[in-house]
Amino acid sequence: MAPDGADAREGRRPARRPGVKPDARAGNAGATRRARALERQREGKRDALALARTLARVDAGEGERSRARDRSSTRGTGDRDEGWTGGWTAEAERAGDEDVGTCQPEWMWDDAPEDLRTKWLVKIRPRGTRCLVVSARGKTIARSARDGSTLSTFQSGLPGGSARTTRGRAGDCFCILDCVFTGDERARREASSVNAPSSSTPSGEYHVLDVVAWNGASMYDCETEFRFYWANARLTEECDACETTNPAVGRDFRFVPTPWYECDSEGVTRCYSDGVSRAHGYEIDGLLFYHKEASYETGATPLVLLWRDAKTSAFFDVDEGAPTVLDRAGVRLPGDATRAQIITLSKSADGNFFVTGDDEPVVIAAVQAVAPASECVDPPSALEPGRSARFLVGPAGFDVDVDTAIVRAADVHYLGPKPPSRRKKVAERADALSKILFNARARTSPLSIERLVRVAGLDAMDNDAT
Repeated sequence: MAPDGADAREGRRPARRPGVKPDARAGNAGATRRARALERQREGKRDALALARTLARVDAGEGERSRARDRSSTRGTGDRDEGWTGGWTAEAERAGDEDVGTCQPEWMWDDAPEDLRTKWLVKIRPRGTRCLVVSARGKTIARSARDGSTLSTFQSGLPGGSARTTRGRAGDCFCILDCVFTGDERARREASSVNAPSSSTPSGEYHVLDVVAWNGASMYDCETEFRFYWANARLTEECDACETTNPAVGRDFRFVPTPWYECDSEGVTRCYSDGVSRAHGYEIDGLLFYHKEASYETGATPLVLLWRDAKTSAFFDVDEGAPTVLDRAGVRLPGDATRAQIITLSKSADGNFFVTGDDEPVVIAAVQAVAPASECVDPPSALEPGRSARFLVGPAGFDVDVDTAIVRAADVHYLGPKPPSRRKKVAERADALSKILFNARARTSPLSIERLVRVAGLDAMDNDAT
């Protein structure tokens, strides 16, 4: 049995408390973070075009380096992209395994934004593999949003994405799209291989969430609503990337713009209904809320929010990997083990605390205050500083100040170090605080679609009154 805290050790039945126990005062910690993020964007200065060009050049070089390795190991085989003329650089070699810099949403754990109706847009989030797609110099490369590794290299109808769509364009023609790939992962990998037959037709689509650059023009500093409109117009009017796949003409996969809705009560309701009913033909994994005035922010940002419930996500309050993790740690739980919440935290550099993976790490618990989940697990003091580890969240959950998002108490139990990623031999980053608290709340008192629709229907006077 997993430990149930002090109540269990003293023989008393543990009190039923919510997974997230907020402060009694009404508040919304996200509102302050969003205001600060908008202010930073207004004051911040960056050479957005240079940033986009660097990413396109790096990915183009990485694609050529990969193809060079393929040619050396498969002499005599045909190359499906004879129009490629780019070369790889030392910069590409250094960046090949780094984070690609996608926008990472916060989880909507505390409440819906009060200005939801007037300042936000909502999109369906397709279920699949999140990636950043770069087309440049006759190649299209998809890189994982999780660890930056190259997922596939292929031909597309995007400007610069194939030999056909590169001819007649300027040398700096490139596109950068924030996408979700839905479909057969094995088919995608096989399609990117130089040994793939030219007649093969891979299954799957790239669903475009956002546009970072188009045809050599950077979109980083454009507001959300403009980027959404631009992506939809250019994909459907300027190129044939949205048309049916046809590898013979350099269109291995289809790119589909994801629809967006206004965040009034009608728009939120329609987005939710379309997602649940699969009106667009694919399974979804929650809803994404975008602040209208936000530019494209790399890394975690409170200006994009992720929300789920049991109807919009198969992973809402279930962790399919939990039984395996618990079994390895020698922990036995009554009931369905997939309902257990397992989180990843890092040990601080000084070795005294377990912290989240946020840009500004949040302390969850002191090392000395955390006990092993079973006798099979080494004490948490044995974990090296900087390493990541797994923890089982106990029934008492978290006591959180919603005004500051400070965790005042946490019922967590040590399960041991987290193994390195299979793709990259480094420890994975710890979970963000918003993800931890959202999943804790999902198991006890989730933020409902009815609440979102109600907030979306409030006008300015109603907001002031509440």
